[in-house]
Amino acid sequence: MAEEQLIETMPGANTAPPLLLLQGTGGTNQEMLNFGRRLAPQSPLITIGGRQGQGQQRQYYSQTAAGPVNPQQIATEAAWLGQQVHAICADHHWDSDRLVVVGYSNGAAMAAYGIQTGQFPGQAALLFHPLLLPVAQPVPRPDYHVWLSAGAHDPLVTVATVKKVLANLAAIGAQTTLEETGGTHQLTPQEVLAAQQWLAVNAL
Repeated sequence: MAEEQLIETMPGANTAPPLLLLQGTGGTNQEMLNFGRRLAPQSPLITIGGRQGQGQQRQYYSQTAAGPVNPQQIATEAAWLGQQVHAICADHHWDSDRLVVVGYSNGAAMAAYGIQTGQFPGQAALLFHPLLLPVAQPVPRPDYHVWLSAGAHDPLVTVATVKKVLANLAAIGAQTTLEETGGTHQLTPQEVLAAQQWLAVNAL
């Protein structure tokens, strides 16, 4: 798939913070745009699909239960995503300094990585069930706010894993909030509502 087909935007109020929406494995642009509109009704929306894999296996970085991740692949993809976001915001006159990054699973892991490396601009993030990725040289983000969620019965991303992601973000100075649910890897109405409420207070 051509890179331009991976990228979709939805207009909003230019005075509202734009949202960058990063999918879970096999997610679609339309799903993420619909989700972003629920979270932030007034915001411009940007969704960028992952360049690894195809269809139901599409990801931001190749991730399997058995094998280790490729640090160079992750670094390359994070840099590409950061470049795309800066260019899209500049083209549309959206304020990248107020960008909110929203990620789920594989996309949430990439979001946390890009925040820690400084490649993703903005001030806030919603990370639903993020996986843990190593970051060689994290940079301070003392004005950043991050909300994370975890499901007690998630077979793919444990609460302990999400707490490690939270600790890494706290270590760069970010203000963190953790929402634990009794759910699995699928999002629950409880955590989506909690994310909406946190976003309204902390970023919108």
